[in-house]
Amino acid sequence: MDWNIFGLLPMIFGGAPADSPRALLDTIYQPLQAGQDINLEEHYSAHLQDLVVYNLQSNIEDRSGIKIDPQAPDIVEFNPFLNGSDAPVANLAVSEPVVQGDTAVALVSFDSSGVSTILTISMVNDGDWKIDDIASLGGGENWLYSWLLQFDPYDQQ
Repeated sequence: MDWNIFGLLPMIFGGAPADSPRALLDTIYQPLQAGQDINLEEHYSAHLQDLVVYNLQSNIEDRSGIKIDPQAPDIVEFNPFLNGSDAPVANLAVSEPVVQGDTAVALVSFDSSGVSTILTISMVNDGDWKIDDIASLGGGENWLYSWLLQFDPYDQQ
């Protein structure tokens, strides 16, 4: 019996390995659309996880050399799957992923806080499907998540 049909495994264990790119996107966007918190980094490829660690290590001090408290209330957590903070999404549309070997790409579009967003999500299969990068290509700020993690384009630090 496939317990994933009933949603029990993700609820009990916090997520199951994604056996397809579409399953991975559903695992991420269904809870986000419902306003639930999920551990996004567990869905990242090893490459993207390494970049998150690099970003955390690189941004422990601001430009004046003062240590940054990662728990400070004024630090806004960026959710790349929502192109910002955890605001509700409307008109969510996820394309069928295009798969080539162990890589896949899909488009995701939605409206959030009156802003239309288009994301391109690239995935890689390293035993199960993981997110390898995210790009914002719609209106407003365009970005590539891996690049944001490596550099400080907005001179925040």
